[in-house]
Amino acid sequence: MLPRRRRARVGPPEAAPSSAARFPGVAIYLAEPRMGRSRRAFLTRLALSKGFRVLDAYSPEVTHVVMEGTSAEEAISWQEHRTPSLPPGCSHPALLDVSWFTESMAAGQPVPVERRHRLEVAVPREELPSPVWMLPYACQRPTPLTHHNASLSEALETLAEAADFDGSKGRHVSFCRAASVLKALPSPVTALSQLQGLPHFGEHSRRVIQELLEHGVCEEVERVRLSERYQTMKLFTQIFGVGVRTADQWYQEGLRTLDDLREQPQRLTKQQKAGLQHYQDLSALILRSEVEALQQVVEAAVGQVLPGATVTLAGGFRRGPGDHRGCESDWPPQGEVAGPRRGLPHHPPPGGPGGRAAAQRDMLSGEAGPRPVPPAPARPTGRPHPPGPEAPRHGCL
Repeated sequence: MLPRRRRARVGPPEAAPSSAARFPGVAIYLAEPRMGRSRRAFLTRLALSKGFRVLDAYSPEVTHVVMEGTSAEEAISWQEHRTPSLPPGCSHPALLDVSWFTESMAAGQPVPVERRHRLEVAVPREELPSPVWMLPYACQRPTPLTHHNASLSEALETLAEAADFDGSKGRHVSFCRAASVLKALPSPVTALSQLQGLPHFGEHSRRVIQELLEHGVCEEVERVRLSERYQTMKLFTQIFGVGVRTADQWYQEGLRTLDDLREQPQRLTKQQKAGLQHYQDLSALILRSEVEALQQVVEAAVGQVLPGATVTLAGGFRRGPGDHRGCESDWPPQGEVAGPRRGLPHHPPPGGPGGRAAAQRDMLSGEAGPRPVPPAPARPTGRPHPPGPEAPRHGCL
């Protein structure tokens, strides 16, 4: 009976000396936990045949640690348990997935270590701002003078204006509502996820916002702003007495500039002629100092007729500093208004009788001179209301 031949045990091959390695700057250590002893021996022989240096023990000479089937957390834990054996000041080798090893073997040389090769714990990304709950109606939301999303809201308002010029009321309202929501947000929009759950944001508005966030500009918005039709319609509708339909008719007839309108005065109404004549003056903003001077004139006139009455600077001038395009006087609808209003003396506005006041007078009446005061409203017949405390008379400017 022949004796049984014992099977040779597979042992770790001896590491190649550094002098025989083709790549002396690379020292590989194949970690065994998930790899298995036999596979580790096979990969070691493969690497040695390619001229790589493979170390059998973990030491400070190791530059690349290759693991298979190991997560980043497990790899870092494995390395931390072996760090005390390294001398102080020794740099840690790169923890690599076996994919780097196989690519290097196929290339016949060490391939550059990329991020996909490394076994690293992902750094937690900054959490995106959570969506904001928003009231559905604009009258319920705050309207700040300055807000955090001016560039985004202006882009949507441009598209809303262009939709209005084209007669698309539905698109006009949709863009306006989305812009109104942006103005009420308490923080800047930096990610599209912040718009999740907000009212009035359709697919089109979201697409515009996404393009602005990614590229800083929206191609559709810029195309609208640079179009001849949009610029012409915007110019014509800024004339007093000119609406969208009239501006569109003029555009279809080939008119493009204010000079084109001045050359054809026969097609203009009295209000449009006055608006065209005073276009530059009406386009200029009214300085706050001018309105405050006008307020003093009104206060002096009201004080002569109704001692103790108050005059309030309201509207945009009351909400905050800045310049605006118009200023008008208003009397409260309740109380004896006709008598005191008739008794107010006629004062020319600050700066003389011409200028903006003349433009407004010409547009409203079509002729020079003060407008006639309407008669006092008739008192209702029936049972009178019980007398109450007299409220102080006041006016809004």
